[in-house]
Parts: sequence; C-alpha cells; structure tokens
Amino acid sequence: MSHRTQVLFLGGVFARENEAEVIEQSKKGVEFSANNMQMKLIDGLKSVADTTVLSAPFIGSFPNRSTWFHFRGFSSAQDLCKYVSFNNVWGFRNISRARALKRNLSSFIRLNAERKMIVAFSAHAPFLVAAAYAKKKDPGIRVCFVVPDMPQYMNLEQNRSKIYDICKHFDIALIQKHIKIVDSSVVLTDAMASALMLKNRPYTVVEGVIADIAEITNNKHEKRHDTVNILYAGKLYYKFGVKNLVEAFVQIPDNNYRLILCGSGDLDGYIKSMAALDSRIIYAGQVSPQQVQIQISDADVLVNPRRNDDIYTSFSFPSKNIEYLLSGKPLVAYMLDGMPVCYKDFIYEIRSDKDSVVAIKEAILMAANDEQSEIAKRYSKFYKYALEHLHTASIAKKMIEMSFPKGQ
Repeated sequence: MSHRTQVLFLGGVFARENEAEVIEQSKKGVEFSANNMQMKLIDGLKSVADTTVLSAPFIGSFPNRSTWFHFRGFSSAQDLCKYVSFNNVWGFRNISRARALKRNLSSFIRLNAERKMIVAFSAHAPFLVAAAYAKKKDPGIRVCFVVPDMPQYMNLEQNRSKIYDICKHFDIALIQKHIKIVDSSVVLTDAMASALMLKNRPYTVVEGVIADIAEITNNKHEKRHDTVNILYAGKLYYKFGVKNLVEAFVQIPDNNYRLILCGSGDLDGYIKSMAALDSRIIYAGQVSPQQVQIQISDADVLVNPRRNDDIYTSFSFPSKNIEYLLSGKPLVAYMLDGMPVCYKDFIYEIRSDKDSVVAIKEAILMAANDEQSEIAKRYSKFYKYALEHLHTASIAKKMIEMSFPKGQ
C-alpha cells in the first residue's frame, strides 16, 4: 500500500499541444485563464504528490460556441492528462460529461493507497458529481474543491438567453446538492467561501497562482518602440468595462498612443466599428496565450477596466491582474471588493469616485508617464508578496494538509 498521497485532478484542462485546435474549433472566447490556472495547480500537485489528471476539457458547447458535436479527443498527442469523450450538444453535454468522468474513475477508486484525494476544479457540476460518485464508492477519498468563479457569474455576456439562465439555475442546484461531500476548498475570496457554505470546513483563500519562481523575474520596463501601447487581453464584455476603456482611449488625443484589444465577447462588433473610425485602435481578436505574452512584453501599460459595481466582484479576483503584474509593466485597474488591500500598492488605481471614462483616461496617462523608479518600486512590492503567497507548490502542499491533518 502506497503511503504517498495519490491525487486525481478532475478538471477541464487542455494541453498546450491542443490549444491551436481549441481556437480553431471555437466560435466564441476560449477559457485560457482557467486553463493556465489548472496547469499551474497540476504542476504544484505533481511536486508534492503522485498526481494524475482526468479532463473533460473546457470547450464551448455545440452549436453556438463550438463546432464539436461530440468530443472524442484532439488531433495532437500530449501527456498532460487523459481526455474523456462526451456529447457536446448544449443542454445534454453536462450530463454526458459527468457520465464520462464517472466511467473513467474506476482505476483511482480501486487504487490501494492510504491517502487518496480528488481535486475538483471549478464550480462545474460534472466534476462535483463525479467526485461524489468516487467518494460513495470509497469513503476514504478526500475531495478538495477549487473554486475560481461562482457558478452564477461564469457567463456575464449581455445577450444571454433566458433558457441559459434557467438551465444554469438547475446546474447551481446540482452543485449545491453535491457540495456537501467536499472536505476542503481553495477559494479566491472569503465572501466566496461564505456564499458556498464552505466556511465550516478547512479552506484557504488564494487569489492567484504562480507556477515557478522563475516565472517572476526582475523585469525591466524597456521602451521598444516609438508608440505608447495600451493592452487589454481577455473577454470583450460590456460588463467588464471594455466599452469604457475604448471611450477613455478615444479621449486621449496623442497620435502616438495605441490601444490593442485581444479576445472576443459581446463587444466584438462595437470594437470593430471603433477601430474603423480610429486607426490607433487595434482589434486582435482571439489569440493564443503565447501571442498574448508577446503582446504583454510589447506593451507599455496594461489595463483591466472591470468596475467594482456589482455583487460578483466580492466573489472575484481577475487572474489577468496577476499575469499583468508579473510582467513588471504598470497595471491600470480598479480595486475590487475581492482584492486584498495590499494591491493598492501594486496597481495604478482607477478612481471609483469619478466618471468611469475620465477615471480610466487619467489612470492610463499617469501610468504611461510615470518614472521608471516608481514602476520598479511597485513591481518590487508585488514580487515579495507573490513569492510568499502565490507559489503553486505551497498552495498544493496546503491543499493536502487541509485534507489530511496531522496524524491522518
């Protein structure tokens, strides 16, 4: 019998070798931020435990978000995980995903080990349903629930259908039914733990994940071009303040400024029309994580215009804030309710007591024209904080310690 912790990661991850195919088959935005977080957690778990990965990948549903009618795997080989096959038709796919995951759990359930743990990633019903099934078969299995988003706030598009909201209601009910089997959890904010009624069990608050110490380097904010490049990469949603960002940028008269927008969402049409009117606006569309990194390295200012004006901000920490801050470039952003107060020392804060468009414009100009010494000072503070709080190996160790207290 093995004495080392055996971990099964249940999630929606897809390997880097398969990213191009996910983009090719997708009709709307790809969940790259969730994918990056999963890969970092997997790296951390592998460093402290024997870890295998079972994935029902986060691809859009057929027919509106993806061309996959039935997912049977990707064309390119990879060794990150085992993919399950499932019917991808909207309305049926969650049932099919849950069944497929359960069918592939038998070897882990039968595994002869003293300590077995399932990590269920995200508030996505199929993963909790599968984890509950495994725990019923082997009550000794511990379940750690990683919650990067509240289920009711996963889709903030303006044009959601009423039938989507009805189906999401049933999905949330299924999550609430099975959440009782959770032994420990990782959440982004305390408010999230309270809302999901997880505070009566061990949990830890982690707003982001850094995979490797080498990922945090003492970056230099070097000028590589004559223009001042302002970058936003993510979902192009009205709800995320992207329209306000575009309007703020238009009010900057300097012809040397550029606004680059990477991603897709309900503002695609609006952004294309604005780019046609103002040649300084560049609509890049959905691009790979590697291309986003190139854009970040070429940017002068990074912007996250999400306002602190809705209840969901108490349950949210934008992962792009961590990614942006890691670059050493100045980050323009609002302080959200879910952000630790120390982030005021890291970001160029958008004033919430002013008109949004004016406040974003002022913050961008401040960041773009600040002294290099001040930019470096903010980065240094974040560097120290990240090393202490966000390293994935430490988070993974904490996940195991919560699930198996000393003596167990």
